[in-house]
Amino acid sequence: MNLLPSTARVPVASVLTTVTLGAMPTLAHALVLEIDASQSSVTYSPGGFPLCDPDGNCGVLPPPQTFALSGSFKLQQETVFVTTSLFPPDGYERQQIRFETPVIESGGASALGFDFPTYFAVLSGEDFVANENPCTWFPSTGGCWSMGAFGSYAGTFNGTTLSMTGTDYVGDFFPSRFDFTLVARAVGVSTVPEPGTLACLAIGVLGLRAMRRRPAPLNV
Repeated sequence: MNLLPSTARVPVASVLTTVTLGAMPTLAHALVLEIDASQSSVTYSPGGFPLCDPDGNCGVLPPPQTFALSGSFKLQQETVFVTTSLFPPDGYERQQIRFETPVIESGGASALGFDFPTYFAVLSGEDFVANENPCTWFPSTGGCWSMGAFGSYAGTFNGTTLSMTGTDYVGDFFPSRFDFTLVARAVGVSTVPEPGTLACLAIGVLGLRAMRRRPAPLNV
């Protein structure tokens, strides 16, 4: 006797479809930005402290060094759904931007450890803010902790011009840091699907088709 009708699979498909469609990102706008070298720079400040001998003669830390920034990068603007509760299902949509495929010329800063930020920023109107600490990326559930020095950046983007300041850390024992200021302007725009969107669509369609199937009769 087969007491497992095909309708038993429908609730699973329904839940899968709901979660898939709820988490699906919208199309993202990819914008190529060119850095204005006359208004962009990065300053390296060595970490640590001066060492002193028994007579009180202390050394001196190397002075900060400033380098010009130039090049280009792609700005990806996207809408994501942030889940705040699974039972009951709840969440909200959030606007984000991230910087991809950077081609950056930073003089000697890259040799000293400077990394152009590629982690996302939360966008609110024309203002955005980002933090490298992953505990700040999603609503806290009380189960996340972190330690160390994390990079951050903030600024404005009006659709054509981006202006921001930020900090990046080398990660040595006494964290050396980079403070950067950047102005960039748009030179091209395109609309591309987010990674995984087509796969999500395929799963969603299969789930919907499963929901619409008529129940099969029981085999007794």
